[in-house]
Amino acid sequence: MPVVFRVTSGPHLGQEYVIDHPGTLLVGRSSRVQFSMTRDLLLSREHFQIDYAPPHCHLIDLGSTNGTKVNGLRVERVMLRDGDVISAGDSEFIVHFAEDSEERRAFSTCPGCGGRIPIELNSQIVDRDPFKLCDACEASRKKFPRTNPDYLIEEWIGGGGMGEVYRGRQLSRGRPIAIKMISPVSPLGDKAAACFRREIEVLRDLLMPSGESHPSIVNFYDIHEIGGQFHLVMEYVDGKNALEWLRALDQPLPISSAAQIGRHLLSALEYAHSKGYVHRDVKPSNLIIMGPVHRPRVKLTDFGLAKSFAETEGFTTTFTREGDVGGSIGFISPDHIRQFSEVREPADIYCAAVTLFFLMTGRYPYLGFDPGKADSYQIILQNPPVPLRAFRPDAPEGFERVLLKAMQKQPKERHKSALAMAEALRPFLASST
Repeated sequence: MPVVFRVTSGPHLGQEYVIDHPGTLLVGRSSRVQFSMTRDLLLSREHFQIDYAPPHCHLIDLGSTNGTKVNGLRVERVMLRDGDVISAGDSEFIVHFAEDSEERRAFSTCPGCGGRIPIELNSQIVDRDPFKLCDACEASRKKFPRTNPDYLIEEWIGGGGMGEVYRGRQLSRGRPIAIKMISPVSPLGDKAAACFRREIEVLRDLLMPSGESHPSIVNFYDIHEIGGQFHLVMEYVDGKNALEWLRALDQPLPISSAAQIGRHLLSALEYAHSKGYVHRDVKPSNLIIMGPVHRPRVKLTDFGLAKSFAETEGFTTTFTREGDVGGSIGFISPDHIRQFSEVREPADIYCAAVTLFFLMTGRYPYLGFDPGKADSYQIILQNPPVPLRAFRPDAPEGFERVLLKAMQKQPKERHKSALAMAEALRPFLASST
């Protein structure tokens, strides 16, 4: 079945390319790629590629400067379907799977994998169930916990204290999703269940009128209950948590990349603060990073410990008990230790600075600090942080000052807001950013 990519807007309007056999198609501004669009100056030289192994057709962004969107959603990798709209640079493309009329009468398309399903005829009524899957996808569905028919689970991607997480696809919209599942009476404990409910509440509140969240916060899509189990449906982000992403690098994190990561993170925190929430658990494992090292993009996740400035009802009033200290010890602020239930925006700013310090050095910002030792709280409360350049002599003195200010013991001595700290990092971005 040939696949046609037709340019529907931009300087190459009307140009098209047909893939009629398995292989890879490169699209970009370079004159050397197969689908060359030299007049679109907003395209990267090699912007995205198409991998075609009939009946499956995948788009993969190649770390492009301006990103690639499919049906309005920015993607790293996605399976394409008939009618999808690709946006890249100043151009748009429409995808068309060129079935002939006989194929259209005899087959429908599996919403799970894009393969063909023979159409069943019964008294001249054509069976076109929008959620009808091919045999392979139906067999795959049975391997995973039952969920809403509109969602097809494809892979288990993690689990722990907050339940199980799966990667899947929303069939009606053809978009990748992540589903987090936990029982309302969790065997993991009341606190884990409360964190899960809190995450649902916060992600829903962070949505804009458009139905989208901040671009650096994972999107909330849906919540439902099946068989006594809550299912939180979120945007699936095709990236790695910051620690895994960092381990894959063959070099220390560049200064400009650290500044970019910091600005994305702080922008997300500024937005959450403006909506009345403190995250309270900012750390590398709660950041998902996408893209190449010189152009990282960030999504802030896991709002299970987030707290509203004005909690007045429901489980939120008793969520934090006197004496509780939340977060991960290596990345908490003095505020967390003094009075976790009362932490405000400056605590997130402190944690963001420690996170950046750790990503740039692989160390905590205190000499002799071990989060497993009994004196860890005392060190955070009393010891001065180590200057960044003790471990990264290539770092500008100004960058070091930004982090030291953010890690002051008293909240009033830190940056006035997440936005202020983000602006303080601006001079250290690469000139091309």
